[in-house]
Amino acid sequence: MRFSAKTYFAKIKKECPERVAWIILVIAFGIFCMLSVVVPSSIYWYIVNATTPFSTEVTSVRGTVLLGEPQSQLDTERLFSLTDGNAVSVEELTTISTDDTSQAILSFFNDSSLTMYSNTKITLRETREPRFGISPNPSRITVELQQGRVRATSARRREEVNFDIIAPYTRIELGQGSFSIETAEAEVQVTSRLGQATVIGQGQAATLKQSERAVVGPATLSAPLPAAQNLLTNSDFNPDTFTDTWEVYRIEPIEVVSTTIEVTNFVGRNVLVLRSAGEDNVHSETGVIQKVNKDVRDFQSLRVFAEVRLLQQSLPGGGHLGSEFPIMLHVAYKDAENNDRDWFHGFYYDPPPDNFILYNQPDNSNERIARYIWYPYESVNLLTTLGPAKPVYIKSIRIYASGWIYEAMVANISLLAQE
Repeated sequence: MRFSAKTYFAKIKKECPERVAWIILVIAFGIFCMLSVVVPSSIYWYIVNATTPFSTEVTSVRGTVLLGEPQSQLDTERLFSLTDGNAVSVEELTTISTDDTSQAILSFFNDSSLTMYSNTKITLRETREPRFGISPNPSRITVELQQGRVRATSARRREEVNFDIIAPYTRIELGQGSFSIETAEAEVQVTSRLGQATVIGQGQAATLKQSERAVVGPATLSAPLPAAQNLLTNSDFNPDTFTDTWEVYRIEPIEVVSTTIEVTNFVGRNVLVLRSAGEDNVHSETGVIQKVNKDVRDFQSLRVFAEVRLLQQSLPGGGHLGSEFPIMLHVAYKDAENNDRDWFHGFYYDPPPDNFILYNQPDNSNERIARYIWYPYESVNLLTTLGPAKPVYIKSIRIYASGWIYEAMVANISLLAQE
């Protein structure tokens, strides 16, 4: 005789209805206990882990930037071009590319940014933040670098935002700071300009501290290497030692224009602020100078790095003679023949009229950048581009603002020499 659960429970129900009631009660209590744990846990899990995508602003600093990726060379409908000085908001999975004449800046919601230099291509893989404010999880920014060179600036600690760069052979986890990532034919070079990053590749991990770099290849990950020697002191404008390392100067008409030089804390870091106020159409100049006095003839590379933010400019371009910019970088040096020489690079956002001069020479150049956005500038190698007039001895570096009414910020100025 086969056992039948239906017959068995029917018999119990008939002979002992109290037992059936208790079984039902126990089962119901068990389900209640399970739901009392599962439902709150599920709600808590959702609140903690739910995310929402945020848009990213892309600004064309120079030239035409392409957004999107065609399926073929003849498919151009998927492409959107962004011209010089314009900005647009993009979402996840957007591909952005620059050519040899263009450059772009991506601004994220948390003051972090990514600068794309020429001939660079990236894809925004993830740009998300917690949906609910009580979530302890960090925001996430993941960028895939397919080719070229980028400068990533993470404005928050790792606990607040996970800013990661995926490049060939490697994944780079960025802490708070500024970092350079460049792809070459068979390697990726990661440099920590400021802060700490973890480079993961080939089953290994290397932690880069400030002024260190790592090289990742198809089968190798180097140990941390020296990035370069910074020839400047107090590059981050520490207010406690500012006047010990930087000399302040002003050129201003008395009682007509007033100039201001100050070091202030801006979004958690020290910045140099140069501004003028008063009567417009009147020339003034203000800046800071640091004596360097370094021999650089044994180095292979010499570059100027700075982060620049322009706020106000009443004199367009660089003035009539191309010499008055809201920010100008100036390196005074001697060449191999002991001649005194100068290298200049200016920044402006307001384009000049046609009759104004704008120089574009190896020792005197300038560029138009977007207003209100931090622009991480990296010069070319002065030891190769200046030819016979290249530096062998650096005398000083000067950061100054010149023109009519202006206001600008500079952070993290460096003069990096690499052997």
